[in-house]
Amino acid sequence: MKKLAVLLVAVLAIFSVYTVASAAEEKVGFVDEMAVLQQFPKFKQAQQQIEAIGKKKSETAKAAFDKETDEKKKANIVQTLQLEMREEEAKLMNPILKEINETIAKVAKTKGITIVLNKGLVYYGGIDITNDVVTALKR
Repeated sequence: MKKLAVLLVAVLAIFSVYTVASAAEEKVGFVDEMAVLQQFPKFKQAQQQIEAIGKKKSETAKAAFDKETDEKKKANIVQTLQLEMREEEAKLMNPILKEINETIAKVAKTKGITIVLNKGLVYYGGIDITNDVVTALKR
C-alpha cells in the first residue's frame, strides 16, 4: 500500500511539472474583433450589400404583406424575409470571417503566439495583435 502511495505521488509530481512547463511555453495574444471588422474594407462592402439586399427584399415583402389579409400568411411573409436575410448575411459574411480567422492564425504563428483570445476575455496581460491583423488584411 505504501509503495502504491509513493508511486501515485511520483506520477502526480511528474504531471504537475509537465503542466507547469507546458504552461510556461504558452504565449497568449488577443484581438479586438470589432476593431478588425470596422477597419476591414471587405466587411464594409458586405454591410453595404446586405443593406441593399435588405431594402429590395423588404420592399417586395411589404408589397406582398400589404396585399395579404390572412394574419398567418403575413407572419409567414415576415418569417421568410428574416430567413432569407440571415442566409444572405451568412453567404456574404462567412468568407470574410474565415479570412479574418486565417489572418489571425498567421499573425499569431509569426509572433510565436500559441493562444489568441477576443479582447473582451482578457483583463490583464497578453499581446495585442489587432493592428498587425488589420495591416495583414489590408495587404
